[in-house]
Order: sequence, then C-alpha cells, then structure tokens
Amino acid sequence: MSDAERKKLTDTYKRYGFSLARQTSEVLVFTLKTGYFDNADIIPAQTGQDVSVTFNEFTKIGFACTIRPPMSAEEAEKQLFRGFFSVDSTRDRLQASYRKFTKQITEPYGVGAKYSYVTAPYHVNGVTGTGTVPSEILSRLSLKKPILFLIEAAAGFGKTCTAQEIVNGLIENSDYLPLYAELSRNRQARVFRHILLDEIDRTFPLLGSRLVQSEIQNGRVITVLDGFDELLRAKEDSSDFEYREPMLETISDYLKGSAKIVLTTRRTVLFDGDEFHKWVDSHVNEFELVRIKISEPQISDWLPSNRIERLNAIGVDVRLFANPVLLSYLKLIGDQKFDDICCDSESIVESYFTFMLDRERTRQDLRMDVSHQHIVLSSIAKDMMTFGYTAEERDYIIDQILRSHGVLLDKVQLAYSSSEKPSREELANKLASHALLDRNSSETNKISFVNEFAFGNYIASNIISDETWLDDDARFIEPAVLSYVPRHEQARVNLWRRLESVVDYMPITSKIDTALRLGMPIDFQLQDGEAEGIRFARITIGHASVKAFQFNDCWFSDCVFVKSSLSDVSFLDCRFYNCSIIVEEESVEGGIYLFGCTCDDAFSAQLARSNAIVAQRTADRDRSLERYILEKFWPLGRDKFVYLHRPTKILCARSADFGPEELYPALESLKRKGIVSDSQTPSFFELKLEEMQSIREILGR
Repeated sequence: MSDAERKKLTDTYKRYGFSLARQTSEVLVFTLKTGYFDNADIIPAQTGQDVSVTFNEFTKIGFACTIRPPMSAEEAEKQLFRGFFSVDSTRDRLQASYRKFTKQITEPYGVGAKYSYVTAPYHVNGVTGTGTVPSEILSRLSLKKPILFLIEAAAGFGKTCTAQEIVNGLIENSDYLPLYAELSRNRQARVFRHILLDEIDRTFPLLGSRLVQSEIQNGRVITVLDGFDELLRAKEDSSDFEYREPMLETISDYLKGSAKIVLTTRRTVLFDGDEFHKWVDSHVNEFELVRIKISEPQISDWLPSNRIERLNAIGVDVRLFANPVLLSYLKLIGDQKFDDICCDSESIVESYFTFMLDRERTRQDLRMDVSHQHIVLSSIAKDMMTFGYTAEERDYIIDQILRSHGVLLDKVQLAYSSSEKPSREELANKLASHALLDRNSSETNKISFVNEFAFGNYIASNIISDETWLDDDARFIEPAVLSYVPRHEQARVNLWRRLESVVDYMPITSKIDTALRLGMPIDFQLQDGEAEGIRFARITIGHASVKAFQFNDCWFSDCVFVKSSLSDVSFLDCRFYNCSIIVEEESVEGGIYLFGCTCDDAFSAQLARSNAIVAQRTADRDRSLERYILEKFWPLGRDKFVYLHRPTKILCARSADFGPEELYPALESLKRKGIVSDSQTPSFFELKLEEMQSIREILGR
C-alpha cells in the first residue's frame, strides 16, 4: 500500500469519525469511541499479513476489534457507508413506507385494487420528455456533478406520487440511499436549515448531520424534498424573494461534489421571477439546474379503452377528468360500480364522495349518514379558510367538531344501543380520523385533508355559499378550482362568479388559468401585462380587447383569434396548432408580432400586423435598443454585469420607450454579432463574456 493510498484511506476513516491509532508499514488501526462501545478496525498492508499481535493488544485495552482485508479508500467508503447508514434496514423501512403509501391509495377500492404509477406528459428544460419523470432523474444520478432537479406541477397532478416513485427507484439501486422529506409535515418551522436538519436526524438518528451532508455531496444519499411550495407562505411575488432566498441558499450549500437534490413544488411565481433567475446565474458554475414541468395526465394512460368508450357514450367530456384522484377512482372501482355511476359528470364526482363517506360508516362503525358527514367536513374546511390554516393539531380539530356539531353528535348517538353508545368525544375522534382527512402524517397530532381534490370540494362549496367571502389566498383558490373542473357547467359558473371578485388581485397568468380550467371564456380585457406558460385550447382570443399584452411560451390549440381586438400584442416562443383567425374590418393601429414561434407560415403571415413606427428606426435608435437589452444583463450603476443568463420575456418586455416589436429584432442583431447567444435553457439568452469590449462600447462604459 503506497503512502498516497494510506492517506486516502485514513481520510476516509476520519470522515466517519475514526482516529488513526496506529500506522506502520505492516498495519493501519482506526479506532472509534462512541461512549459505551469502543471499536477498532485493523487493516493489514497486504493479504496474508499476520496482525494477531495488534489484534490482541487492542482487545486487551477494551476495543472490539475487527480485522478487515486490505482495501482501497473507495472500497472502505462503500463498507463504512453500508455499516453507518444501516443501508439494509433503512431500505426496508423506506420500502415499508412506500407500500403503506400505495396501500392508502388503493385500500378504499377493495382488495383487488392494485397500485401502479401513472406517467404524465412532461418537459425537461422546455423539451418534451420521452420517458417518465422518475427515469429522467434516476438516469442522471451517476453524473459526477451536483444537480438540482426542480419538479413543477399544478395541484393534484401527482407530485407526491412522483417523489415516492423516485424514492422507490433509489431503494432498488444498491448504489444510493434516499433522504426523503415531505415538507408539508413540517411547514410550521421557521428556518429551512432547521427543517433539513430535522429530517436528517429523523432519517438517520444515530449519525451526525455533517457525515450525512458529506455523503449527500458524495452522491450516495439522494435528497428528495416533496412539497417545497408548502414553505412559501408569503405572498407569491418577486418582492418577497428575500424571504425565500435563504431556503435556496441552504440547498445550494449542499450542492457540492456529486450531490443530487430533488424538489417538488406547485408552479409558483417564485421560480419564474427575475430574482430566481439571478440566483441561478449566481450559481451557474456550481451546479446544474434541471427543470421538469409535469402537465395534466392523459386519460388513456389511466383508463382502459372500454371505460373511456363507456364515458364517451354517455356524453361525458373525459378531458375534464384529468385529475389523479378521480382517475384513480374510475380506474380501481369494479366493473359493476363503474356501470352504476356512468350517468353524467356530476354523478361521477358525487359518487366518489358518496363512496368514500359511505365506506367510512363501515370502516369506523360511524353511524352518521353521508349528508351529515358532508356538513362536518365542510365546517372544518370553513374553519381553515376563516383562520388561514391548512393543517392543525388533532386536538384542535376534535375541539372544533365538538364546538360546532354538539347537537348533531347527540343525534348520532341515538343510532347506537345503550351498551355500545360512544361519547361525544369518541365520535369527534372518529371524525378526526376520517378517510378524507390525513391520518398518516409523520406528526400524528396534525390533521389536514387527504388530498387537494377533497380539500377543494369543501372549500369551493363554502366559497359559493358564503356571500361575504373575499380572499385571494392561493392555498384555498387553487384546490377549489381543481375540484370543480369535472363538475357540470352550472357548478363551474357558480364558482367562477364568486371568484371574479378576487381574481383581479391575482397575477394575470393565474387569472387566465383559473378561467380556462373552469371552462370560462376570456371575456375580460387583457392590457399592459403578460401571460406565461399557459395552454389555451378551444378558446377565443380577442373576445374582449387585448392591448399592449405579451404571451410568453404559451400553447394555442384549436383557438380562434379575433384580429380586430388585438393591438400591440406580442407572442414570444409560443406554439400554434390548428388555429384560425377572424379577420374583420380593422380600426386598430397597434401591431401583432410573433417572435420565435412555432406555427404555419401562412397562419403567421395572416395573424401578424406590422406597425409603421418600426420602419422608422434609425441607427441611433438601434443603438439605444441594444443598450437597453444589455442593461438587463448589466444594470446602470453597477461596476460589473449582474446576470449571465436572461429570459427572452425579460429582455423583450414592453417599456415606456420600447416595445417587443423593436426589442426582439435588436436581440437578434446582438445574437448575430456574437454578443449574446442561445442559452442551454430554452427561451433564455446568455451574455458572451469574451465580447466584453463590444459590450462596453455599446453601453458606453
């Protein structure tokens, strides 16, 4: 064994807390004192070396000695990792947790129901994925560089199922061990660093956090943090980034060496904001960011063709059922039950809740009819809305039931014989353990609704019935919208009418998305704003006027554009499929511009409308446009550039002096000059530092 090999071996053992007790040309002895037990690893320099004298010596002074074969530092690290991290028992525990998770999903539907992970369409850094989200991540684990995986999806679109599937994939690979944390269970904690340390201590209670962090950075412990958005409790706008940045900085502290960290989150303004991209730029040389966006599930991936045909036959729009909770129900129930509920979309939704609530009567011997269970669950949701929480201690929920439903509980007691009659408190405890409430939290005293769909159902009914309700809290609005997407038209209209008073306070992208998901027309004016990443399908654009507005990275499928209603409208990196245009007598003067879009040339030519002002550009104005764009990378008053990468939508955003119709050609000019180039991330541009002289000349610095 060479001196270099000895040093590497020694460094490996020291990282695990061992001390080098003896080093000779024949043997290395590493000792570890843990209080009650003292251990010694004795490693001979070569195979067949007699180390019995050393063994006896250390045994006599109280060490439990183990003679290891000669090994390299890499072999020692694998052996120490398996021993210290109790790899086999940890995997067994995680497999048991995965089985419990899948059982919770299938259990309500009978013993014959079998769980299977259902894939959904997704994009990786803007490129359509061809496999599955878990496989995208698992295939990158062997890369010798740190990677932050950001998995984004709307509420109820399978983020937790995806996280669980990633963990299960890690369990089956002997080279890795997952550190899984469901952050929604710890969202009351104030400091994110403490949350991570709590999860490390919970998963590896006998190990120091430094050792765990070391193995995270070595790429052996893969960190999966599910529900990162649950920690983002402040209002979702970029001005609150200072509140969120410490969380991201904590994550970046772990992203060293070969670390891999997976975050799942709802789509949130945080990850599209200018400050987030600045944060990414500041760490661009430290780790890679892989953004995965999950779209809504495809019905055909869940249901067999015969069930889809049955739904189509009764006139149900199966596209409305693109919700994992309902699709699981329609997938797992028996054939007779499926036939019984196939009347219309409303009856299918109601049958899900009736099924779950009626099952509860048997499961818990809860002699409360379905309508009364609805009343109790609705009141819990109303209390959450009133006091602004989504999970609370079990004792509080029980107390809320007792305070609000004393008379009802008394009536339920009458359904039991005198010998088996439960007390009020016992009935309230049964209701707090309801299948539609989360009974499987790692914090057993915490209660929340079991999924966003159930939560939203009761939130929506409260919103509709309460004329005084006025709140723009996305924690309640998003689940409410999610739960009413598969409802009949009148139910969706009723919810939209109640939401109209609050959506004006939401970002315009959220307002449009809310209207589209509820099947409402975009009959409100779009002016002086921008929409980001929205999929428009079978909708009219220009039902109301669209003025000085920008669409970024949007999809338009089977849409109709009323050209006369569009003025100073820009489409950046958008895609158009099977769309048409209504051309009426036009009195508007503002242009319509398509930049970097995917569409038929004939469609582009018909929709576009040039603006005479653009043709009046001069060399001085061109220079001003280029200067304006470069200042987005290097703001005025700063000694050096601030951003290395910038999104197209920021570079071409409308200002008081310039519009995207001039900015985009100026950006293309800078690209031709080699001053900026396409970034690896779609819809981004990168500043070319080797052209710093030209950059300074344009900026006059």
